[in-house]
This record gives sequence, C-alpha cells and structure tokens, in this order.
Amino acid sequence: MLIECQNCQKKLNISDDKIPFGRPFTFICPQCKVKNTMTLPERRITEISLEEGEEQAQAAAPPPRQSAPPTPPPSATQTGQIPLPPPGTMLPPDYGSLDVDSEDLPEGMKSAMIAFDSEEIQEKLIEKLSTLGFRTTTAINVRDAVKQLKFGRFQLLIIQEDYYGATLSTNQIIRAVNSIELSVRHDMFVAVVGPSFTSLDDLTAFSLSLDTVINTSDLDDIERILISAMGHVKKFMATYKELIYQRGLDFKN
Repeated sequence: MLIECQNCQKKLNISDDKIPFGRPFTFICPQCKVKNTMTLPERRITEISLEEGEEQAQAAAPPPRQSAPPTPPPSATQTGQIPLPPPGTMLPPDYGSLDVDSEDLPEGMKSAMIAFDSEEIQEKLIEKLSTLGFRTTTAINVRDAVKQLKFGRFQLLIIQEDYYGATLSTNQIIRAVNSIELSVRHDMFVAVVGPSFTSLDDLTAFSLSLDTVINTSDLDDIERILISAMGHVKKFMATYKELIYQRGLDFKN
C-alpha cells in the first residue's frame, strides 16, 4: 500500500501485513526524517490457524492496554528458569561509568522489530531507536511477529516478556527466536523487557538464550542500555569467533 509522508509528500510502499488497520501507527519518513502518525480504515482479515500453543495464549490474553500495572512474575517452579530478582529499577551500581560509545554498535545494525501490546511504549521505543539509526517496525500480534521473523531479517528485537498475557515459558516470540538457525541468530541482538528483570543481568539473559534483559522501569534510558549491552556482546563474539577459528571449526555450525 502507498503511504504518503504528511510533511514532504514522499510516497512509501509499505506491505499491507505491516500496517495495523484501524489503529494508530507511526513511521519515520526516510526522506525528511519526520515522524508521521496516522490511522487507516480497518480491513476484514481472514483468520488462519495459530501455531502450536499460540491459540491458548491469545484466548487468555487481555485486551491491548495503555498503561496496565505490572503482573507478578511467575515463580521459578512455574517457568523452569532460575529465580529472578524482585521488580524495580536495578541497573548495576557502576552503570554511569559503563562505556556507551556508539561505535560499539555492530556494523550494519539498521533494522529493528518491537513487540509490545502498549501503543504508548511502542511510540516511545520507535522514537528512541530512531536516534540510534534503526528502521523500526512493530508487531500487530503474536502471529504477525512470528511471520516477520520468518520472512524478514532483523538485527535488533525488543520483546515484551508478558506480550498479550504470555509468560517466559509461553512467549511464542521468544520460542521462535530460539528456533532460528544459529548462522542467522548470531547476527541478531535480542532484548526482553519485563518488570521482574534486573537490567543488564547477563546470567538471566544467558539462561534464556537472550542477549540482554531490561527492567520495564528502565525504558527511558534504553539507548544507553542497548549501546552498553551491544558493545559487550560485540567484544565477546569477536573473541569467541577467534577461538573457534583457531581450532579449525566452522563458526556458523
């Protein structure tokens, strides 16, 4: 569908399945860099069957929320994961001294997808990621997010832990990420946001096969968090690749 920038009138060809018909959505014009917000008339979409486990999650999901209170985190027994710290802003004590040089961003990182059921947070993240040079798309629902992962290449994913009522153990987007071929997954940086996490907790991120975790209350400072976390991962992967090559192994396998 052709979408026209409200500022410079440049026409953009955007795929229909990326447009949330009947709901406000935002995009950055690549020509004049102005943020546009518009709502297109709702379309009637033929339903298709959900992937395994998604139907139950969607049926139990609450309606989209603007600013709902955080839900209590599942216990370690329920999720099968290590116990998580209590909610709250929990950046490392020396966070202010972390290296946040934008040169730590991996080369070519320009495409991002965010999966949040709050339009307010979606708009906030789009604006903040644009300052880091990302072209950002938003997922309409679980099915749309999984579909975009199958047919698109993203270097950055930011996923809400309890997206539409999911938990860590039932979040279909996290499952889809962890099933991606390693040669593709290594080129992606995946962050999960939730009220139960300690921001930049490497141990929790490692246990979930993620690149970093972020506490919901730290989203206002997400630029510094992402640059710091990406810098650490970039340096780790450089060392890891060097060791793999020294042993004559194929990194992509």
